[in-house]
Amino acid sequence: MRERKRLESLLADDAELRRRREDIAAYFELAREGEQVEPDLLREIEGLRNFSEVLESRTMLSEETDPLNAIVTVHPGAGGTESQDWAEMLLRMYLRWAEQQHFKTEINDYQDGEEAGIKSATFTISGE
Repeated sequence: MRERKRLESLLADDAELRRRREDIAAYFELAREGEQVEPDLLREIEGLRNFSEVLESRTMLSEETDPLNAIVTVHPGAGGTESQDWAEMLLRMYLRWAEQQHFKTEINDYQDGEEAGIKSATFTISGE
């Protein structure tokens, strides 16, 4: 089932690339005919650039184990309060990144630091 979903996603991406290419070609044709399409053309090109960046990331993460869930542990190590504070910042950064990528996160373990930050935290990221 997972393989079928992956293949359907690849086909949808291919169709989206084809649609965007055809839209840009149509804007160039309108421009040759004298229409003022520069803002629309720039918007389409920017959209294609963003979409290609997403596809590039998906391509880099296409190994056998890449769609599996990840368990992440953050430990401050030596350094006292400053390293505990830094570890908490890293934890927030990782959780925010996962949220922006539309991954599901679940905090499994969380230990507050004595004055600030965290002593350790473990969380799971779910999603392809």
